[in-house]
Amino acid sequence: MFDRVAAIGIAATLLSLALSVKAQPNCTPLNVVGGEGTEVKKTSSPPTIPVPLPGPFSTSIRHNWNTDWAVPGGQVFQKFVVTIVPQETGNYNIEVYLKYPDETADEIYDQNDVPLSVNQPLTLTAEPRSKMQPYQVNIEVGGLNAVDDTYTASVVGCR
Repeated sequence: MFDRVAAIGIAATLLSLALSVKAQPNCTPLNVVGGEGTEVKKTSSPPTIPVPLPGPFSTSIRHNWNTDWAVPGGQVFQKFVVTIVPQETGNYNIEVYLKYPDETADEIYDQNDVPLSVNQPLTLTAEPRSKMQPYQVNIEVGGLNAVDDTYTASVVGCR
């Protein structure tokens, strides 16, 4: 009896895996530019603050809200999927851009005070121009309300 129950359980698991693979589009995780892997975990810093110094020495303390993902060459993607998972409930300013080799960018998403709940993913989809592939996907997550909030972000390209 146990063997039959185990066999039915294994068959059900394999069937659900096969169905989930069929339902998933052919997507490739993109690598973080200047980082390791395909996912980034960040704690949002305060906004950029100018630091006036005499003469040509003026500078600023920059925020860490921007992250880029590299789009691999030689592949054509029909869409890009950005996933942001907050570790704190709060309001975030979120922007998503596709950056192109001709030094232009398409703004895909730009919203302030987006309410996000802890561990509830926000998924945004971006479609590239019909005759040009971007070389990077850029996201900016931050804002005054999100200072010291932590999130994880990733991007996949789908054929």
